Amino acid sequence: MSALPPLRALQIFETVGHSQNIQDAAKRLGISTGAVSQQLQLLESELNAALFFKEGRRLRLTAAGLDFHQRCSEAFELLREAQNQLLLDQQNRTLHISALPSFLNEWLIPRIAPWQQQQASLVNMHFQGSHHEPDYASERVDFRFTYAQSVPQSLHALELFTDKVLPVCHPQLLERFTVLQPKDLQHMPLITVDWQPRFSSPPGWRDWFAHYAPTVAAFTPPAWQSFSLSHQALHAVRQGLGVALAQYSYVRAELESGQLCAPFEAMSLELDWPYVMTWQPHVFNKAQARDFHRFVVGQIKRLG
Repeated sequence: MSALPPLRALQIFETVGHSQNIQDAAKRLGISTGAVSQQLQLLESELNAALFFKEGRRLRLTAAGLDFHQRCSEAFELLREAQNQLLLDQQNRTLHISALPSFLNEWLIPRIAPWQQQQASLVNMHFQGSHHEPDYASERVDFRFTYAQSVPQSLHALELFTDKVLPVCHPQLLERFTVLQPKDLQHMPLITVDWQPRFSSPPGWRDWFAHYAPTVAAFTPPAWQSFSLSHQALHAVRQGLGVALAQYSYVRAELESGQLCAPFEAMSLELDWPYVMTWQPHVFNKAQARDFHRFVVGQIKRLG
């Protein structure tokens, strides 16, 4: 492949081509007319083609010059757009975060306020809770948090963690029921979570009893309360309405503080897929995006 002509010569040619006047181009570029003429001669020599001809005191583009100038103008316009977008991204202090609704409510939001407060300058956050996987090409999304077996090759991804579920309830609920062994949970009001049809649902009560209470493996829990979103089920648990197989990452802090309790904390079942964070490489043009990425990585290391 032939080497490209000097960029400076191309820039001057593109400017002269618009006005077809050396004096005007020199003024716009802030250089001398001699420097303009020298660069045009250099470019014609590099290309081995005549790009201009004189018509009185003005320059006119040759047929080859017209075609070449059109292509150069398109290329420089793309460069200007790229520069403008880069400056806009650097100046724009808003991060656009897309996440699964329950993950957003129960994992990300509780952690984000301290990070925002630590930033040297204000970082605005726009959160979108959605099960829809965004189209990065047409939607304004910097980072996406989702539950996935795999991600498109066009995206960069960080695997966060694979969660697990375990029985969780409000402490006051245990005052009303005698729970000494796993099978005793069948007598409590059981809350279920059903993610269908978007995802395969997390392990349910039938799975848990089959694993930890084989004597009631055939037990079919009554549909006392069923939710399509995990954070809705957790809201019911926090109200003392029942016991649910809650995701550990969502209730870890409340278990440690005693706000919630896990009658059989060691008896958990792992989810099928991990949670992941995805992004496009150019998002790191935003300094705050790099800081946010480091923050998330730090959170995951703490979980480990």
